[in-house]
Amino acid sequence: MPKRNYSIDLIKQMAECDANYIRLLKLVPQLQAYRNSTFADFVLPGNSMRDNAEIEKIKNSSEPEKLLEGLSVEFCIADMEDGEGKVTVEIRIVEAFKYTTTLEIKQKPLFKQWMTDPTMLVRVYHDASTAEVTSYQGHKNLKPRYDHQNSKMYHVDEKMQVNKFLGEWLTHSLKVGRSTKTPEILLNT
Repeated sequence: MPKRNYSIDLIKQMAECDANYIRLLKLVPQLQAYRNSTFADFVLPGNSMRDNAEIEKIKNSSEPEKLLEGLSVEFCIADMEDGEGKVTVEIRIVEAFKYTTTLEIKQKPLFKQWMTDPTMLVRVYHDASTAEVTSYQGHKNLKPRYDHQNSKMYHVDEKMQVNKFLGEWLTHSLKVGRSTKTPEILLNT
């Protein structure tokens, strides 16, 4: 029986990346600022109590997208069985430009004795409303298709599998994740 060649289902791949973008917006609401240029709302929490000149300075910044670089969101997805800690996922904005943002997503603590914890870089394209994995476990520039036998031992659809894994990881985080930070309570006085 002849082997069938793997053909790339571009519609399926784009649908997965688009769904990942929506999942990331839910987990990191600050990314919404890149869609509608409302950086001051996220950089200055409770900005009704801030100086209007400070708000205007941020709004008129030549690179307001850089204001959110370094921002990280962390949430717990499981408690350790021994009760001595939590498994958390951290999403950090590594690099930000007008239309694209690079996020680093990693799981902590490291469980080197059982498995390799997932770590990936995700490029978010705000103008196209899509998010794509650009690096997984240090493997960069994944091709959409590989030969059945290749030197790096990738699957023929490695890129699709990594983006699908990101979707499953984000979906799990949305279902069971909870914030690791105590929310600030603003009292009107």
